[in-house]
Amino acid sequence: MPISARRAALPLIAFLIAAPVVRGQSLSPSTLGISAQVHGVAGTMNTAIYTGVGGRAAFGFGGEIAYGTSPRLSLVGRLARITSASGIATTSTDYAIVQGDLGLRWMSLPGARVRPFAEAGLAVRQLAFEFASAQGVLGDYTAFNGGATVGVGVMLFQTEMVSVDAAGTYTSGNFSTWKVNGQPAPGVAQMTSEMLGVRIGMRYWFSK
Repeated sequence: MPISARRAALPLIAFLIAAPVVRGQSLSPSTLGISAQVHGVAGTMNTAIYTGVGGRAAFGFGGEIAYGTSPRLSLVGRLARITSASGIATTSTDYAIVQGDLGLRWMSLPGARVRPFAEAGLAVRQLAFEFASAQGVLGDYTAFNGGATVGVGVMLFQTEMVSVDAAGTYTSGNFSTWKVNGQPAPGVAQMTSEMLGVRIGMRYWFSK
């Protein structure tokens, strides 16, 4: 390419390189109003009647509805289903937890494309698994509990209406009120449960 042609092409090349950056910087997304998210969950779940049982890998999926009351504060409702395995007694048992969260999210950097946040709330969970008694009778075990959930993360806006969210989360609680095959089972021992994980999802922001 002749030198004059190269000189003429340089501003065009620079513009093509800078354009996506300029477009990203020009975003000034609002977090007011209603948004909906779908997400995946992965982490380590530790759920066991007896102490000393190590955590196992846990995976799940869920959805969230949030309402931004101000540029920094949002009300959050979330529902997820998470599966894992644990040493319930002497064997490894698969189980599932359905978890509903209700809480608040605080976000920094109003109007920025990248929005760090922290969140906290109440987690209500149902645990379910099948387990054979000493007599070999298989039963459906279920329990409810309430616990706390906290998280820190970041939102990255792709457009004014779409963001990708990622957060580290921690949830804990104790299962103590049990049913076996739908009937109350007061003799079942209390089960502690905690999860340290990561949540990644895609969010759509409705008209604000």
